[in-house]
Amino acid sequence: MAQSVSPGTRAYYALMSNLPGRRGLRYLRKLSRSRHDEVQAAFEAALEAARGKTCIDLGANVGVFSQRMAQVAAKVYAFEPDPWTAAQLRETLRDCNNIEVIEAAAGIAPGRMPLYRSEKFDSDPRKGSLSSTLLAAKSNVSDTPVAEVEVRDFPAFLRDLDSDIALLKIDIEGGEVALLEALLDDPVAQRIDFIFVETHETKLPPDLVARSRALRKRVSRMARPRVDMDWV
Repeated sequence: MAQSVSPGTRAYYALMSNLPGRRGLRYLRKLSRSRHDEVQAAFEAALEAARGKTCIDLGANVGVFSQRMAQVAAKVYAFEPDPWTAAQLRETLRDCNNIEVIEAAAGIAPGRMPLYRSEKFDSDPRKGSLSSTLLAAKSNVSDTPVAEVEVRDFPAFLRDLDSDIALLKIDIEGGEVALLEALLDDPVAQRIDFIFVETHETKLPPDLVARSRALRKRVSRMARPRVDMDWV
């Protein structure tokens, strides 16, 4: 749990987060962490509102939040592209009849792409799996791909569903920038109630950092879907 900070400290973090370069990103991270309790409360409220509806977990990892969703939702779609992690996910969710595990990455076009893992993956796969990504430029992964994985066109996936989406969680290790840009430009986004996103600005190349910051400004002005980019 994040340490509680005063409104004045949070305002200071917000101001300093506008600084260029790594210093600004460090304050942006502090700002996100200072909102931990607030964001968790919002997630719990969104989860309760999702009762009997459809939820999606992008970057499901071993299924901690997919399980939470399955306790209330009628249907959960859990995306996980890493083959090792997807196997663990299926084992975790073996007794959850309302979850469909999709061993693929959520992207903006269908195809196949190389997957990159943490250099520490072999020594601690469970912890290392948290960093698996399609983004070769992400700073905390090896530059040698370990597998080629399927990528699904996620906006198209949503268009093909016969239900609206009550809750969408996105933690896809750098892929969230391009996905959110495409998703928010698509009318299908209006069928989503809540989106919670973990951003990875401190590990992204500068061009993606700039685009992520632009997305933060964009979603702050939106009424639907309600998007929170401080999920950590």
